[in-house]
Amino acid sequence: MLSSMTGYGRGESTGPHCTVAVELRSVNNRYCDVVLRNNKGFMQWDDEVRRIIQKNLKRGKIYVNINVEATNSNGDVSKLDSDAVKKYASLLEEIKKHAGIDEPIQLSHLLSNNNIYAQPSEIDEEDLHKLMLKALESALTQVENMRSEEGEKLSADITERINLIKEEVTSIKNISSDNASTQFEKLKVRAQELIGNEMEFDRLNQELALLSDKLDISEECVRIDSHVGQFTDYLTIDEPVGKRLDFLLQEMNRESNTISSKSNNVSISHIIVEMRNVIESLREQVQNII
Repeated sequence: MLSSMTGYGRGESTGPHCTVAVELRSVNNRYCDVVLRNNKGFMQWDDEVRRIIQKNLKRGKIYVNINVEATNSNGDVSKLDSDAVKKYASLLEEIKKHAGIDEPIQLSHLLSNNNIYAQPSEIDEEDLHKLMLKALESALTQVENMRSEEGEKLSADITERINLIKEEVTSIKNISSDNASTQFEKLKVRAQELIGNEMEFDRLNQELALLSDKLDISEECVRIDSHVGQFTDYLTIDEPVGKRLDFLLQEMNRESNTISSKSNNVSISHIIVEMRNVIESLREQVQNII
């Protein structure tokens, strides 16, 4: 089944001295790009976190926030890191200066940065690691569930649109069933109007037959049908297919352009315009598929 690249998840895990929270936000991306932020105290596990996320989420740009809220045994919130507060306040002042902002620094500006809280020394590193992994697992589950739900909605819409392309190709084939012979007769009449009887009819018929054969669009219709069949099959398999779907849509678009250039039938031209619109809308949808 299809899975979207858009998702959000938040996991928490609480131990004797702290609570670790992991937030994941996933958006579209060609590859799997993991961006870790606000992970003070967890930097030594950055590579491990990145590997776990890439293994589970496959594609997308995933923003990761890992925060720890430490408490003492009596339940009091841990103390501030005074050095971190001073450095962050200095940084805000520098930003104000370069940006030309006169607004004074508010307490809320400082409190929004989780890095100003000191991590109590009694927190065991191994315990912290376990809490982080548990919170990460919970966040990943939520992201995957959200991606699956979004994928189901996309699948229904994509299936409806790809079936519309199939119907349009059938209409084109019905209209162009005698396209080669029709083009041959039109070219023959036009040639006779231009040159009269000055050319041998056998030679004329041979040249016109070659030319009308070049205007035949049956092969393009067959290829689009094949692409539609492959596309439909990919919608049902349980693995990343976004790139393959996008490639097939590019090929459908290329074949539709060829049909448009070959055919001078007004009805077919109208159908091709509609088909291109559907293909373009599908390509926009597929950009969000893993």
